[in-house]
Amino acid sequence: MKYLLYSLLLVGFFQGCSVSENIYYEQFEDVDPKSWKWEDAKKFEFEVTDSSHLYNLFCGLRIDSDYNYSNIWLIYVLRGPNGYMRKDQFQVVLSDNFGKWKGEGVSNLISYRTPFIKNQQLKKGKYTLEIFQNMRDESLEHVNNVGLQILKGQLVLENK
Repeated sequence: MKYLLYSLLLVGFFQGCSVSENIYYEQFEDVDPKSWKWEDAKKFEFEVTDSSHLYNLFCGLRIDSDYNYSNIWLIYVLRGPNGYMRKDQFQVVLSDNFGKWKGEGVSNLISYRTPFIKNQQLKKGKYTLEIFQNMRDESLEHVNNVGLQILKGQLVLENK
């Protein structure tokens, strides 16, 4: 029940942030707040049916106020049609230099939405995205949800 509440609040957060944006895909996965291990990937599968637009991929993250760090490092692996693979690391800054959380909060839960792939043209086909935590601690506590939101952007202009 607790995870259901977290998920509903996270969906509400994303919807509040993106009222005027063109959401193409949105999914969230629960994380055991007692232990998110390096090898525990959060997996998202989606299909691109329109390759005439650019896409922006956002990572959704929900932590509780007992999270021990001011940031979190994540690794993503994006696999697509014809053997396409892209892997990179990105950081989500969670608090300012004074320890104040930068995200949107409800009680002791704080939500974040961070772009990690911008203006990317994707070919038609099925894709899999995996997100791993990449902090120094092998097992990370107080992370509740990880999500993927994909926004359809502007049309790709073809050169003739």
